[in-house]
Amino acid sequence: MGIRFIILGVWREKNRLIQFNGDLLDRMFEVPVEPWDVSDFNKVVEKGSDLLNIKFSPELIDEIVRSAFDSIGVVQELLKSVCLKSGIYGVRTLLTNVNDIDILNEAKKEKVQAYQARHLRALEAIAEGRKTTNNPKSDDPKEMPLYLPFYTVKVILSSDFEEVIRGIKRSSLESKIKEIHHRPADVRAGDMSNLLYNFAKLQSEKSISPPIFDYDKTTQTIRVIDSTFYFFLRNVNNNEIMEQIIDPTKRE
Repeated sequence: MGIRFIILGVWREKNRLIQFNGDLLDRMFEVPVEPWDVSDFNKVVEKGSDLLNIKFSPELIDEIVRSAFDSIGVVQELLKSVCLKSGIYGVRTLLTNVNDIDILNEAKKEKVQAYQARHLRALEAIAEGRKTTNNPKSDDPKEMPLYLPFYTVKVILSSDFEEVIRGIKRSSLESKIKEIHHRPADVRAGDMSNLLYNFAKLQSEKSISPPIFDYDKTTQTIRVIDSTFYFFLRNVNNNEIMEQIIDPTKRE
């Protein structure tokens, strides 16, 4: 019909493109591909199983889907790892049953390690913030910068997992930062706005691609937009991860 379509993959929240460019109002139509239902995941498993002539047990499929936090990418990666660890490298001559939960647990551990390498580097880069010449000349907290990116990472890692999934509200983030900050009285609304409004830019400057977090000004919520981060966060010791991130307020 001579009609051209431009298809973009963006954040889950509605009207995100319009927030960045108001001219797009009434000129675009959103087609959400999420959330994935359990039935959608089962269709993916069924199609791949039929092609390989294998059969996953219902218990194995349920555990994989439950562990993936609605990410089809994580589901596919776990399925692939389970197949390889089960010695399945191609189409099987005879129907092969795959039902070893221990193999799945090994696959999950390997996937956590793979994601940890990437996400830990990203968290370290975010916590470092932008380079500044305003370095403290002493250990006096009053002379130190605010280091808000570091405290933001600290709050995210210490927050309840369900809250991270829902998204952390700005008011909650600011309150939690003040509870642990070395200069709580100096953390002002303007400082938080500068931090959050430039959070995407900070990740871009740190070459974190795809970005892990995004701040939605409309709902005043910081959200995880990389679904692999949920899998990582659920399967690691947050305290151990935090210990690996340099605390800028502690000078050697």
